[in-house]
Amino acid sequence: MNHTSFVRTGCALAILLIGCVSIQPLVAQESAVLFKNVRIFDGVDSTLTSGNVLVQGDTIAKISTTPIAPPTGATIIDGEGRVLSPGFIDIHAHLTMSRPRDWSYSHPFVTGAVAGDTARDYLDRGFTTIRDAGGTHPDLAKAIEAGLLVGPRVYPSGAIVSQTSGHGDFRRPEAPHPTLGAGRGDPVLGGGLSVLADGVTQTLVAVRENLKAGATQIKIMGGGGVASDYDPIHTLQPSPEEIRAAVQAAGDWGTYVLAHAYTAKAIRRLVDNGVRVIEHGLLIDEETAKLCAEKNVVISTQVAIFSPSKDVPGITGENLRKLRQVQQGQATLIGLIKKYGIRMGFGTDFIFGTHRDIGQEFVARAEHFNAAQIMRQATSESAEIIRMCGKLNRHGNFGEIRVGWKADIVLIDGEPLSDINALRYPQDALPVIMRDGKLHRNELSTP
Repeated sequence: MNHTSFVRTGCALAILLIGCVSIQPLVAQESAVLFKNVRIFDGVDSTLTSGNVLVQGDTIAKISTTPIAPPTGATIIDGEGRVLSPGFIDIHAHLTMSRPRDWSYSHPFVTGAVAGDTARDYLDRGFTTIRDAGGTHPDLAKAIEAGLLVGPRVYPSGAIVSQTSGHGDFRRPEAPHPTLGAGRGDPVLGGGLSVLADGVTQTLVAVRENLKAGATQIKIMGGGGVASDYDPIHTLQPSPEEIRAAVQAAGDWGTYVLAHAYTAKAIRRLVDNGVRVIEHGLLIDEETAKLCAEKNVVISTQVAIFSPSKDVPGITGENLRKLRQVQQGQATLIGLIKKYGIRMGFGTDFIFGTHRDIGQEFVARAEHFNAAQIMRQATSESAEIIRMCGKLNRHGNFGEIRVGWKADIVLIDGEPLSDINALRYPQDALPVIMRDGKLHRNELSTP
């Protein structure tokens, strides 16, 4: 068995191991669930509507301002005036990067176990869908859908595609290059977190391999990063030809490329060559922001992780220096996003175990957006961005409370559309969490 097969087998066995030893089944399902006496946030309109919602199977079957007669055997949940919202969506998550940083070189079994635990944590906090922004093999998404793991719906990107010396090149400086010299090795790094691809041919292969495995979109590294040790922020990655190759291979499957980048030069190169979603973007300038708006490019930036008060465990002095460098552009970036009406969605990028603090992202955004805007970002706007994967979207419509759409629903204690602090600790603020019509948590039902 070669190294690649061993790593993939290890990851698959890790997922199966979790399913054997730690899975607890979802709450037993009824054929229908009726939410009555709720105030409905549909994911778009900031005005709440008092009413009732009937779920049948995995679908929202009826929404009414007048009482709905429950079908025989239905579970009835009296919201007692609580806010009913679509489930939350994180478009920049990293399930397999939730290990502590000093465990970065651990066995794939550990990676799989922690990823499975992280998936449950997301659902416990009301996140019914995530777009994994690189590093998570599509088999994890398949395991959740098969019921082997408990977690949100996952749109996986597979292994991050990185050039040699790029932000996804996790090797120590003294490590030999895996594809150079007599002893050619495996370009897949970190147990599947990234893959080194240099030149058009290798880029095409790396992207196509991810798509074959089940990726719904492709992640590339477009410039230097904070959490890596050897690539300065100002570096440009990869070449225009390589970017176009990634975009072409993804486009042939009807999907898109998202790219990590901070600087205006990096963003412009990526956008000029067909990338449709920029991750981070904190050092953008106005000319480049205007270009993004003209081309309808998404800038999926994050707020809490780049806050000066955010403590990221395990980062080095060099990481901290680069973090402070990019933090300086946050206010300017968000001002340009608002000025040009650029879609942003709701992404967190919480790694090294910080995902349990995901409520900080809701609160941190309040410095720049009102509560209703944040709620839209975390529901309908993020869902719209995820659906850019076109026919690779195997899950239909979600992210809004609409008849015929997926029944991803949370009930919220508090007034999140006027005071987003209600979601500072979402694990404590959500008495009901439903994904695909299945009740993951239900503290309110009546016989």
